[in-house]
Amino acid sequence: MDNKKEMNKCGKVEAETLVQAGGNNIVSMGENGPLIAKIPVVLAEKDIQIDVEAMIELKEPFFEIKRIKKNVFLTECKLIPTVGGRDCNGRMVSGKLFLEGFVEKNFEYATVDCTKHGVVSGDIKHTTVKVPFRCVTEVFYERQPIITYRANPKELDLFHHREHKDCGPELLGKNPCETGFEEFITYVEKPFCELEAARIFEADILMCKEPLKDKWDWEDKDECEDHDFFEDKECHKGKKHEEVEVFKKVLEKMVVFLRIKVLQLQQVRIP
Repeated sequence: MDNKKEMNKCGKVEAETLVQAGGNNIVSMGENGPLIAKIPVVLAEKDIQIDVEAMIELKEPFFEIKRIKKNVFLTECKLIPTVGGRDCNGRMVSGKLFLEGFVEKNFEYATVDCTKHGVVSGDIKHTTVKVPFRCVTEVFYERQPIITYRANPKELDLFHHREHKDCGPELLGKNPCETGFEEFITYVEKPFCELEAARIFEADILMCKEPLKDKWDWEDKDECEDHDFFEDKECHKGKKHEEVEVFKKVLEKMVVFLRIKVLQLQQVRIP
C-alpha cells in the first residue's frame, strides 16, 4: 500500500489508442445564381499602428526575464460612419474607427534564492498582466456603408363636424380630440470588426536595480549541526549573497500593429 501511495504522489498516466471512425464525405449543395443574399460585405481594411509605454512591477524582485508570451484582445471596435470625408458628390469616403483593448502578457522570470561560488539558484515564476490601449483612426471605404435616417413624422389633421358635440364646442375646423400620424423607420445593420492579425515590436528595460538583500548562506553547515546555536554563534555565522543584483520593474515600449477589417451585413445580388 505504501508503494502505491508513493507512485500516486509522483503522478499517473492513462493513455488509449483510438481507432479511425469511418464515414462518407458529402458534397455540399447550394442554390445556383442569379440570387439575392444577405452577406457580410467588407467596408474597409487597415493596418493600425499603436504606440504604448507601460511600467510593470512584478510580484517580487527578479534576476532576469526568461520569456514573455503575448496576446492581443479588443474590447471595443466602434465605427462612426458619417463623420469622415466626402467626395464632390456628397458620398461618404471615410469614417472614424474607435478602438480599445489590451495586450495580455505572461512574464516568466527567474528569482534568486541562494548564490555561492559563482552559482545563482532560484525558482522560475510567472505573472500575467493586461496592458491597455485605446485610439481612434480614420478608415477609407472600399464600399460605402448603408446608412438610412429616420424620416420626419407626418401629421394628419381631421375635420371637426357639428355632429361631434362630445369633443368641444360646435365649431367647424380641426378636430381637437383626434390627430393622425405617419412615421417611417428603417433599421440598419450595425458595422462590426474582425481582428485579422497583430504584430508586436517591443523593448523591455529592466528598472529599479538593487543588490540582493536579506538572503544568507550558512558556511560549513554540516560542521555546525552538532553545535548549539547560542553557544557557538561563530559556527552559525552567515554571510550575505555574493554580489548579485535584482530588478523590481520592467519598462516596456511597444509598437503594436493591428490589421482590422470592418464589415456590414448587406443585401447583395449574386449573378
